[in-house]
Order: sequence, then C-alpha cells, then structure tokens
Amino acid sequence: MKLQIKRNMMEEVEGLYNEYPYAFHHTDMSETAVPWHWHEALEFGYVAEGRVKISTTSRTLTLEKGEAYFTNSNTLTTVENIESCILESHLFHPIFLGGHFKSVFETKYLNPVIQNKEIDMLCIRGETDAQRKLLGKLRQLSQLQSQPDVEFQTRSLLGEIWLFLLSVIQEADSSIYRSAAKNPDRILTMMAFIQENYADRITLEEIADSASISTRECLRCFRESIRQSPMDYLIEYRVRMAKKLLETTNLSITEIALRCGFNSNSYFTKIFRRSCGKTPNAYRKERQSLETAVALT
Repeated sequence: MKLQIKRNMMEEVEGLYNEYPYAFHHTDMSETAVPWHWHEALEFGYVAEGRVKISTTSRTLTLEKGEAYFTNSNTLTTVENIESCILESHLFHPIFLGGHFKSVFETKYLNPVIQNKEIDMLCIRGETDAQRKLLGKLRQLSQLQSQPDVEFQTRSLLGEIWLFLLSVIQEADSSIYRSAAKNPDRILTMMAFIQENYADRITLEEIADSASISTRECLRCFRESIRQSPMDYLIEYRVRMAKKLLETTNLSITEIALRCGFNSNSYFTKIFRRSCGKTPNAYRKERQSLETAVALT
C-alpha cells in the first residue's frame, strides 16, 4: 500500500472510488510509515500479526494480534509499527452504508457516530460479547476480500459490523472514547501551513500567526495534540519530503537539501542520519536496491 497525503494531511485512500467507496489494505507495517493524516473515510483496523501503536490528537493505543480499532471520519491519526505488525484496514465512505442523502441509514445509524466529536477512536479488544462478535466479523470481512464479486457481501458484513460498533459505544464508559482534543482546526491549520512552506525558512511566530494565536498557545497546541513541538514536526516533515525525492528523482543530495528547507548539505545529512539511521546517499542506494530486487522477482 502506498499512502498519498495531500498538503492538508488529507489522505487519498488508495482503492476508494465513487462507484465502490470501500477499500481493503493488507499492510506490513514494518515496511510502511503512516504519518499524521486524516481522511473522510471511516476505518476499522484489525491487527492480524504483531503489535502496533495508533495515535490521535487525544490518545495513543497499543494493539496486539487479534485486536482492532475504529477511527471516525476526519480524525487526525498516525500509525507506528511496534513489532512485526500486519494490519488489515477496512476503509469506506459513509455513503457506502448510508446510501442517499438523509436516508434513515444515515440519520439514524451513521450520523450519531460521525457527528459525535467526542468519538475519535475506539479500541476493540474482545472484552465484551459485542466486541468479540465485531472482531469475528472483521476477520470474516478480511477473508472475503480474497474472493471475486463480493461487493454486496462486503456491504452486508460492514452493516453488521456497524451495528456491533453501536452496541460497543452504548455499553462503554464514555471516558473510553471521549476526545480531549480542543480546537482541532488550529492544529490542522498550522500543520497545513508547515506543509505548504516547509521549503522556506519558517519561524515559530509565523506558524502561530497562521492560526491567529500566540507562540505560547502554538507550543501548547502541538504538545497536547501530536506530542511534538512545531519545529520538530517541521524537521520531521522536511525529512519525509527528502525521502520522497531520494526515492523518486535523480536530484543531487545538495539540491534535495535545499528543496526541503535545509540550509546546507552537512546539516541535512546530520538531521537525516539522526532520523533514519543512515545518510541520504545510503538511503537512496538501499531503496534502489530494493526496487531492483522487486523488479527481478
């Protein structure tokens, strides 16, 4: 799976189309980095192997094999491999279950969850009967995707899963899913500003000004939302963009450094090595070798 993130962190979900707004991703998380992003799609993730860490702006969960999570529409999320994780993700636009606008399916069953700003992410560990049934249906849904012509069955199973989710929410203590995030638009605005201007020299004051807040409030917002400082996020994003250029272009290391906002080759190499454990040149050679090996198989 290749993750495509727009400039405003909105993910373009691979395989999700208007004519069939559902996508299934079987992902080896040891080979895939999932940075902070959001999408309109609703998502159920099932840990088929290993362990994984899922974070939103309000909480972080560690999930083991056989456990699952639900993330609501437009939730800022990041996913990190802990130990050899294979993640099975089911992503679908609300219209997949809701049908036409203001249908009873949308207004009675979907909107109470989608429009509840306190529900950003739910952990499903199999602690109750409803959770166990939901996990069983998720396994069925994953297995179904290896077969042809399963569109109707997929929608039917997702409908059952959604009803179990409603039961899980109803029986849970609200503190399990209550979001602590405040003013989520602020962090989205500032992260979008960084992504639009990462190639330039950016100050803390400029980041704060993009959301019309003080630098102190900016620091608090980043710390409480994504557990990073604004400048650490800026550097992380610059490294991520540098990786993309190293993988997809023949630009020199110096040119990539300048395009990604690093003022010198030596500083870029220092930051990149600290982040990735290797130099930019070594990273490029490693990726090229992997692509060659895949092409030969």
